[in-house]
Amino acid sequence: PVMDELKVEAPQIVDWLDEESKAHFMLVLEYLDEMNVPYKLDPYLVRGLDYYTKTVFEIFPVTEDPDTAKLALGGGGRYDGLVETLGGKPTPACGFSLGVERVTAVMRANQPELAQGMDQYDVYVAQLGDQGRKKAFAIFEELRKNGIRAACSLSKDAIKAQMEVANKRGAKWAIIVGQKEVLDGTAIIRDMDAGTQETVDAKKIVSEIEKKLK
Repeated sequence: PVMDELKVEAPQIVDWLDEESKAHFMLVLEYLDEMNVPYKLDPYLVRGLDYYTKTVFEIFPVTEDPDTAKLALGGGGRYDGLVETLGGKPTPACGFSLGVERVTAVMRANQPELAQGMDQYDVYVAQLGDQGRKKAFAIFEELRKNGIRAACSLSKDAIKAQMEVANKRGAKWAIIVGQKEVLDGTAIIRDMDAGTQETVDAKKIVSEIEKKLK
């Protein structure tokens, strides 16, 4: 209580901005108003890194739950001198970090229909051996770029363990790439329900999966 009283009586930083900083800050607020972004000014907000310049911010969920409303989902600010400090050219920049666990928790609470599929995937990419791991990662990235919900576990080596993960994630299909498949330019597609599998041209893996998902 004593500290709260002292804080209230303390000088407000917004009252001590120079004209350039004040004009910039008002412009930021005008843009927020224009985009209908709700905000609350907090003169006591500070960030733990000293490379920030001008505005800093934190992001909170819009929710009726008072406990959830207090949890910051992320925070960041502007840092005009950071790129130059790291050896680059002077570059104005702004960035932020998010707490993934908090973001997904709020998503699950506010949009349960969206959250239902967050842990589910259409395709699981399994690999065997160093060459297979590299190729599997390339296939995984290609699937994602084409809008296919895919998952992989590059840290796991045993096919059995990877298939268990595929089942747990609800994958309808599994793509298996080992040393032999890399040399042959192929990949194995396994039907996780039927337990059957076929070998296809690795270059056609995306189109083959797209056909099966229709």
